[in-house]
Amino acid sequence: MKKFSIITIALVFATAFMGCEKLGEDLERDPNRPTRSEVYGSGEDLRSNAGNLFNTWYTGTHSFSSVYMMLATASDNVTCSWGNQAMRDMSWEPRNAWNNAPNYTYQAITKYLFDKMYATIVPASDILYALNNGVEVGVGGADNNLVKAVCRFNQGISYGALALFFDKAFIVDEVKSIPGATVDSSVSYEAVAEAALGYLDEAIALSSSSFTVPAAWLGTTTDYSNVEFAKLCNSFAARIMSYMPRNKTEHAAVNWAKVKTYADAGLTSDFVINMDGYVKWYAEAADYLCYPGWGKVDMYVVNLLDDTQPAHWTDNSSFPTPPESTNPDDARMETDFEYSSLNWFQATRGYYHFSNYRYKRYDDQFALGVGPIPEFMKAENDILKAEARAYTSDLSGAATIINAGTRVTRGNMTAVPAVLTDIEKAIHHERHVEMYLTGMGIPFFEMRKKNLLQKGTPLHWPLPGKTLETFAVKQPFYTFGGVANADGINTSNVGWR
Repeated sequence: MKKFSIITIALVFATAFMGCEKLGEDLERDPNRPTRSEVYGSGEDLRSNAGNLFNTWYTGTHSFSSVYMMLATASDNVTCSWGNQAMRDMSWEPRNAWNNAPNYTYQAITKYLFDKMYATIVPASDILYALNNGVEVGVGGADNNLVKAVCRFNQGISYGALALFFDKAFIVDEVKSIPGATVDSSVSYEAVAEAALGYLDEAIALSSSSFTVPAAWLGTTTDYSNVEFAKLCNSFAARIMSYMPRNKTEHAAVNWAKVKTYADAGLTSDFVINMDGYVKWYAEAADYLCYPGWGKVDMYVVNLLDDTQPAHWTDNSSFPTPPESTNPDDARMETDFEYSSLNWFQATRGYYHFSNYRYKRYDDQFALGVGPIPEFMKAENDILKAEARAYTSDLSGAATIINAGTRVTRGNMTAVPAVLTDIEKAIHHERHVEMYLTGMGIPFFEMRKKNLLQKGTPLHWPLPGKTLETFAVKQPFYTFGGVANADGINTSNVGWR
């Protein structure tokens, strides 16, 4: 098997940062590409590059080119029969296996996520390398901790995204490299998640010193103090831990006491990205998933909002379009969702894609691509707090948090009792309704860890075919998914229907 330095490969992945356009065609360093010392030679170089890291991560997780849209349809949160970005291929009923061939039409979406995460990790590591070798940011290194904390944060959330989506990945940073790397140099998603939490822990520790993260670095309307930044780091750590399990068995084994510690120190207000008219900050995938003619709300979610609505559109032409809800269980059905009897999908691709509702909550922002879109809601952190309490024998505490939150304040739903099954249903509900079109994959990860993904749905994805091709691995490449491969470990073997 052909061997390469994983740092060299990662630099090739990091095209957005290093300016290389080849993406695996040439694994040798391009003599025209700037050297590390040229890019990171001064404190201002470090500051400038650190300021771009989170935008690379955000684009990698929220772009039309990435996996966001596919995860939404695979989880029966959004429905769309259009082929774009494997939305249809991952929502067929019954489910199909993921096509990991390098010539598959939509192979680029998993590669895009993979590459963008390393396009965040590699420059963050290079910045830290420069800091460790004497480059200072600010007078006398006054802003060193700011830059270090931002780099560690971005390493953490990037490895977190890799661990949540892929079955394995490679761990490299400013001191870790893998000379002569092969595919076998990759490590399990559990190990990647552990590394992600380690980087976030360092970011949290660094945030004990006073600094200000510029709004432009985070896509927010205001700067973040070190205290607020620490809360953001804690929330992302809780998110990674809670959403990591591939099945109920792994879910039961989560260290919920640690999740509680992170979530309790987490966000106390929404972390909101301020879209800037498609210039730099744009929740592109979410826009498509609610735009008329594209995505609609899956009937699974419609039924959560109003249990008199069907949870599944029967796959035949005689199934009647359900009428608009008049007395929904959840008041958000009328504020966040819109009745839509028109179905623009092709019947030949399955009536089960049809729906009678679309999502309208962010219509004003998406009209011009301007305005606030939540990436991490306070409501999400509250649910993480409640969930951690529910699994550490504090049902009363969990119920109190839920009943003080959006289930009641926005949904006008009845208070949930301090009963585990009711609390679990309420948590499930909020992740599908309140967090609709926020962080990448939230409903997918929720369905996955509860064994609710339809049978045959991949529980995670393989290393991208193009990446395996870079390593000179012979085809056919490994993959997951498909009813025939349902094992409950890599592919769902049960499901909600």
